[in-house]
Amino acid sequence: MKNEEVLEKVERELKLLGHSPRTINSYLTYLNELFKFTGKIHSRILFEDIKKFLEHLSIEKNYSGSSLNLARSAISFYYEKMLEKYTVSKIRVKKVGKKLPNVLTKQEVKRIIDAASNLRDKLIIQMMYSCGLRVSEAVNIKLEDLDTSRLTGIVRSGKGNKDRVIQLNPPLVNSIESYVKTKKLPSMFLFSKSNGTPYTIRTFQIIIKKLAEKAGITKRVHSHIFRHAFGTHLVEKGIDIVRVQGMMGHSNLETTKLYINLSKEQFKGVGNLLDDLDKDEN
Repeated sequence: MKNEEVLEKVERELKLLGHSPRTINSYLTYLNELFKFTGKIHSRILFEDIKKFLEHLSIEKNYSGSSLNLARSAISFYYEKMLEKYTVSKIRVKKVGKKLPNVLTKQEVKRIIDAASNLRDKLIIQMMYSCGLRVSEAVNIKLEDLDTSRLTGIVRSGKGNKDRVIQLNPPLVNSIESYVKTKKLPSMFLFSKSNGTPYTIRTFQIIIKKLAEKAGITKRVHSHIFRHAFGTHLVEKGIDIVRVQGMMGHSNLETTKLYINLSKEQFKGVGNLLDDLDKDEN
């Protein structure tokens, strides 16, 4: 079997298991890079070759811990899970740094929404922020999954291939209905091009970047920042962390607890230590 045929086989297997297009693309890319790096046919690649490849990514290409983990997972999927040949998952790679992400304030979110000059761009930000959507979920939202009369919607096959219910507030419903009226051709997707097909993730990323620049936001704004703001602002509002977990579709509560660290709630009752210095002198 040629290397190209292996990639096709891996792609079919990943699709059968319900992996996202993004994960499939990443796995195939890293496997192909391994084949090119070794210059060997897949069956002749040794465990040491895989270790050298991961070292190359870490030392020479300075890949981050998360990228190295993804590369290892891709190679492990084929050589460990499909072939049961090498225990690739045991190879140690650079640890993923626990860097806290930037969070937008409510005022900054409003400035970005206000910077939108058309209904589509305004609705994109409103949906991603008020529903805590990942960009991959936002581009694939379907009209049939939005029940505006009950103020709810369903995100189909989110991360981990799980559906979850989202809340639609009245202002958001008004924006949805206004935007849908402007569409010339019917489409199953909420956000669609003139031919009815959904926009790409890249298109959304460009729109978000331009709106942030127009709004004068100095923080690094990316598509996931609205989901971070959603989680953080819910915690600051006093919503129970378990409810936040459900609203965000997290499998692990520890993932949701990140938003406690990002919120201002952890500083409640701490007071001003500089003021305390003056009090102690008196």
